[in-house]
Amino acid sequence: MKSKYTIFFFRASIAGYLLLALYYFLSKPAGGGDEALFIADLQLIAKSGWSAAIHKGISIPYMILVYPLTFLVKPVIALRGVNILLFGGLLLYFYRVQGFKNLNFYALLLFFYSTVGYFLAGTNDTLFVVCLVIFMVETHAILASNEKSSLFWWATAVVVAFFTRELIIVYAPVLILALLFILKKRKGNVRSLIIPALLLVLFVALNIPALSQNKMLSYDKKLPPKTTTATWVQRQYLAQLLVNEGKLANYNHPNWNQTQEYLDKNGASSLPSTIVEALLFDPKMTIKEFFKDFLIILIYGTRQLGLILGIVFILLLNQFIMKRKLTVALFLPTAVLLMTTIFALIIISFIELRWLAPVFISAIVYFYLLTMKGKIPKLLILANYVFMTLLSWYGMYGMITKL
Repeated sequence: MKSKYTIFFFRASIAGYLLLALYYFLSKPAGGGDEALFIADLQLIAKSGWSAAIHKGISIPYMILVYPLTFLVKPVIALRGVNILLFGGLLLYFYRVQGFKNLNFYALLLFFYSTVGYFLAGTNDTLFVVCLVIFMVETHAILASNEKSSLFWWATAVVVAFFTRELIIVYAPVLILALLFILKKRKGNVRSLIIPALLLVLFVALNIPALSQNKMLSYDKKLPPKTTTATWVQRQYLAQLLVNEGKLANYNHPNWNQTQEYLDKNGASSLPSTIVEALLFDPKMTIKEFFKDFLIILIYGTRQLGLILGIVFILLLNQFIMKRKLTVALFLPTAVLLMTTIFALIIISFIELRWLAPVFISAIVYFYLLTMKGKIPKLLILANYVFMTLLSWYGMYGMITKL
């Protein structure tokens, strides 16, 4: 099949996949999963005010974007609508700021968008992902530039991401790596940091109710019931123990009562209560789950990215073997591998791939940049298009059967 026909069917399939995904995910009932938490946060702001809500714990940047719309539409529509606009803003960023003009890049990105679905749910995932993607792509762009670049987008994105989700802590290694690379290269115009610095001061000020009463920043939290002493780490660790014993189906958790009963029966120290404790609690289990989770990420990552994840890892390994050192040109693929390894290591129970969305999109960006430079064989590129075309039809079939 000629390449132009392959690309045509690829683009057409993604377009159909996108339209069906929009209908499928947006028609889901309100309040499913974590969406209920954010609807409740909006209601709390309306009833008790911002100070009380921040004291309880909310995602301040996301609520600032969503809450004004609740005066015009229902909370769930406001939540989902903002997320659609945020992802649209990311597409505009790629087009206007990064200058990505090739339609194939947007087809790759929209395939991922249509497959995962969580960008169309009313949670703060989209804001967090968009900001981290901009941060990582800007890092690459700054390092690749031969002159001092603006740090405005880079710093603004990381500030907003920092106050959006507590998950930013897990991404700290990537943030530190980016900062070290930029400092080493002495890249970036410091004057472009003025507005991001003011934004940082603003968010710190908005967090005063949480800082003064809770001694921590305000983040949305799925808190355990007050009737239990169990932590999320303990619940997740018990889940994996039960799965390994065949007493629980994979990708499920015991409820809080079951977790508390286990602790009451076996003692408070029978389950690790922190991530560090979980890593050291049973080293053999940690190593076993690491390799299993890493493989699962590769398998399900292939469902979301086609051949891109595997290609990025192979190219990174090849470059590292050839150069014997980590170079700034390898920042994006290194970030992808680093975060994949971290999540595979620290999550003892099943991994939610939405946590890896920022680096998955970064993998798409890196793949696209290499294709534009002619560093990936055209036959491999076309093979990926064919594979993703087949995956999109498989995805559409799955959605249609569930309507």
